[in-house]
Amino acid sequence: MKQVLLALLSILSVGYVAAKPMNVILIMADDISAREFPMYESTKWYGDRRAKTPVLDKIAAEGGSFIETVWASTICKPTRVQIMNGTYAHQNKYWDNSHMGTNSHTQYVAYQSAPITLGNMSRDAGYANIWVSKTHNTDGADLLSMGFNEGVFNPAETKRAGWNPFGTPNENPYEIFRTADPKHWDHKSFYWWPEIQLINHPDYPAEPYKYVKTTLNDYAPDLEMEYIFDFMDRSKASGKPFFVYHTPHLGHTARDPAVKGNPTQWVPTPEISYNEDEGKFGTYTRADAKYIPQKDGTYKTKNITPEGISYHLEYLDYQLWQYLQKLQDMGELENTVIIFTADNATQGWGKASINRQKGPHVPMMIYAPGVEGLVQGRQNIQADLTDVLPTLADIMGFEFPEGYDKLDGKSMWPYLTQKTDKHRDYIYAMRLDAQMIRNDKVLKDGHGVWYDATKTPADYDSFVKINDLPEGEHKAMLLAEKAKLEPMLAQYDLYNTDSEAPLPPADSDGDGLSDAFEKQYAVSNATDDPDGDGIDNFHEFVFGTNPTDPNSPTAQQKPHLIEVSDAQGEYVGLAFQRNDVLGYDYFFIIEGTIDGKKWQTDGVVQQYSTRSNGDGTSRVIARVAADKSKALIKDLRLKIIKPKKRQPRKYKNLLQ
Repeated sequence: MKQVLLALLSILSVGYVAAKPMNVILIMADDISAREFPMYESTKWYGDRRAKTPVLDKIAAEGGSFIETVWASTICKPTRVQIMNGTYAHQNKYWDNSHMGTNSHTQYVAYQSAPITLGNMSRDAGYANIWVSKTHNTDGADLLSMGFNEGVFNPAETKRAGWNPFGTPNENPYEIFRTADPKHWDHKSFYWWPEIQLINHPDYPAEPYKYVKTTLNDYAPDLEMEYIFDFMDRSKASGKPFFVYHTPHLGHTARDPAVKGNPTQWVPTPEISYNEDEGKFGTYTRADAKYIPQKDGTYKTKNITPEGISYHLEYLDYQLWQYLQKLQDMGELENTVIIFTADNATQGWGKASINRQKGPHVPMMIYAPGVEGLVQGRQNIQADLTDVLPTLADIMGFEFPEGYDKLDGKSMWPYLTQKTDKHRDYIYAMRLDAQMIRNDKVLKDGHGVWYDATKTPADYDSFVKINDLPEGEHKAMLLAEKAKLEPMLAQYDLYNTDSEAPLPPADSDGDGLSDAFEKQYAVSNATDDPDGDGIDNFHEFVFGTNPTDPNSPTAQQKPHLIEVSDAQGEYVGLAFQRNDVLGYDYFFIIEGTIDGKKWQTDGVVQQYSTRSNGDGTSRVIARVAADKSKALIKDLRLKIIKPKKRQPRKYKNLLQ
């Protein structure tokens, strides 16, 4: 293990503020196909009850728009990474919930595979940001390294993970959440009596990872909205634009503790009613909903719906109405863009499916009443969730660095604002080794079957196989389109050949120096310091500097303390240069100290971001969790751990 002890060397402020910024609210529901929503007018949906979503219907038809064909991945985790960093699985290595790429130490996470994320992009554009509800990108420490300054997580994220652990308590202080089945209530449910964790809430400066005390009749979707509105109010009061990334569980099944046997189902919601004649967007009223414990261990309900996915859709519609009312009250409706989507298809019908487009087909609605020229109504284009990051970058005024080549997505904003009449040539999805691709004419599903996609079936599923069509001009045109798309698949088809994080450079003697570095500079011992500058060969290699030049590394290339500012505060951070060839098997840990004697990872760093220097190295900034006015940490140091031997992976192929 190697380490460098640091002292305060320089002061630097970083940040970028977009001109005339618009607020952005991105809502991604859980496990809901596009065809479940009435605005898509599908002839079929899941279950025996059609959801009513009057607010979504109204704004999609009157000033907003919705896209007919949007693809996510077929299942949760791969989608949540692709929307976070704008990449497909061949880059981010999230192939399925059961197979996420790893390096020799830990999971390969979104900010490593592509360093510009929803969080740090919005932060660097001058936005206050918050991530609320479900995560499912990775665990614990890595979540805020996506670049979000505040979080409201349900359930709590307690696990330490990633190259930069930081102070997330491993245990909820409330005993009821540490008991398997306390008083017949199973807390694996994330709706009623939820486990809520606040990250960096300003009301609790001494508790950056605050656990909230909740009770039986606390309903997580309601609590989440309260915290979101508090964040919006604080952001406006500070004069900063805000970005809300809201990922509710609504749509996902869960254990229902109120039912004997705790079955997994669409847990009932509070009852709501809607009056279309009152207010610009109508008016929703939520009933006083309660579970009432009985002496025999059962529960009576008051103003609570039956179970079913349709009620989850209706509660999402209610939440959208809440957003619209809040924005009106704040005077921010005309200055806000709302995007609504979901992470994959409905459980029990299309989730994880590679048949036709059942698995990846999700809704997308865009509402921005203050944007002149926004397209309106149904849009017959193809988009996928890798497009969200570049779209939000356009909205927020963020410019990707020159030469940034990680994006698989393309901004929808030029199309949505009628600067162009075409969006992209094709969209893509996958699960493990099964690949799916389509354009506006043909569709290949994960089994390799090609379909006619020139017309959307009334049920959004009954596409006709190209092979079943009669010979003629139309079939010939489709086969020509198929021939155009087939070559595109090879670049993504890496599951069985390159499914993990990039390998570290070859190191025959295992000393932490790559063979190429040893040959280039004629060095062989990691602990030697041939140029006498106080930096040994190992650290010269890590920093990407010349071990034979006493002027290399410079003070700016070596680890040094800085001050970092953004829309939500000023922070002490650590900056250093990192050699790009390392990959992520070289494990970086940052420790802090109050007294110079006891060093710890707890409570130290919550975010890090990298930006390429364009010369084979990158600049890394790792930021202390607390605002500098509250931070107790007085000094930082960087530890670098050499790669370990990777463990072989087992592969689960769907097509063999």
